Amino acid sequence: MSDIKRQKLDNPIAYQCQFVVTKKNKTKQCRMMRKKENRYCSEHMIHDNESSNTKKRIPCPLNPNHTVWEKELDTHVLKCNAKPKVDRNRWFQLNINSTLQNSKDFELEKDSETLNDQYYRDLLDKMEFEPLKSHICEHPGLTTQLEQKTYQKHVLQQSSLIGNLKRLNLLSTDTFYMEYGCGKAELSRYVNQCIIHDNLAGTNCYGYGLIDRGNNRLKCDSKIIQDSEPYDLNPIVKRAKIDIKDLKLDEFIEDIKPRNIVAISKHLCGAATDLTLKSILNSSIVENNQFGGILIAMCCRHVCSHDQLLPGSKQFLYDHGFKSVDSFNKLKKMVSWAVNITEERKRSSNSTENVQNESKNEEESVLTPNQRHEYGLKARRLIDDSRAHALRSLLNDQYEVELFWYIDSEITKENVCLSIVKK
Repeated sequence: MSDIKRQKLDNPIAYQCQFVVTKKNKTKQCRMMRKKENRYCSEHMIHDNESSNTKKRIPCPLNPNHTVWEKELDTHVLKCNAKPKVDRNRWFQLNINSTLQNSKDFELEKDSETLNDQYYRDLLDKMEFEPLKSHICEHPGLTTQLEQKTYQKHVLQQSSLIGNLKRLNLLSTDTFYMEYGCGKAELSRYVNQCIIHDNLAGTNCYGYGLIDRGNNRLKCDSKIIQDSEPYDLNPIVKRAKIDIKDLKLDEFIEDIKPRNIVAISKHLCGAATDLTLKSILNSSIVENNQFGGILIAMCCRHVCSHDQLLPGSKQFLYDHGFKSVDSFNKLKKMVSWAVNITEERKRSSNSTENVQNESKNEEESVLTPNQRHEYGLKARRLIDDSRAHALRSLLNDQYEVELFWYIDSEITKENVCLSIVKK
């Protein structure tokens, strides 16, 4: 009897799924097992049109990359790993910053006459922009960091941003800094080190609110506190893993009760800048005189969303000839030219590649790399000016809004900063 059992274990009959998986131009047979009466495993049974099986597999509505039995769908969606995680924190409110509250929205036209790219380049040609001021600063509190880093690009930017905080009188231990899109919060840590360097004394609680929707390794949260301990400083450090569009700022700061709030960020990407502005304007901190200002280095206007723009921004773009969603998308396309001048020059030096580009898009191929770069800078400036215009109209005469260059373009092409300070 034992010999029969051993024989069954030694020579099991395996029914391998017959579905052929194609991935990266390679094909291989699925390695999962199937039932004897079926051709495919349960995951690939959805592709079996010849099966007489009465059960039916359907794509999961939460993640179509896997399938489920139709009759078990209700049970599956309750435990599926793709089920959206609900933030139970009181400062979470879904899409609260997707609109500007207590304000009438301005919609760009959905459908309009299709105009070619040259039409919009002609619009930019007619526009005149005053040169931005240059405020390239540095803070001595980061001298040690610069000496220790062989790759100094990011420290130079952070030093200039913190130098500008000091220039604008926004550096103090009377301030609670909200760092949006903080990542591991290196900027906040450097702000804290510069406060320590300047030996600033404060009367009100200070600290850092860290907002990011991602999981970040090597966070600086605890290091901010460790850096402060030898100097008898006790900064509050509060982090929230949350999308800015869902952040209810009043609830986030309720237990902190800061007297002065300053929003900071280094390279706040695309629509995140507009969401940040709305999160501040949707809160009560301006009304309660808690809003001290903003210092944000912006980037990636090519991934902005017309839905997330401030109403005043949309009106500004409309008044300058970009009246539809399609025209805004064309503007975003040109924005990307502002940061890839090096690649454009390399591409133009390769005659073979040039011919390929011309066949792809004859209209763009007539432009030199320098011309594309200039159009990119103008498109970027138009979006930035639309934000500044909207903020000035909303904040009236209480605050001063400024756009300026905070670092040399050789360090980074995304070198424009937005500041808001009390007058």
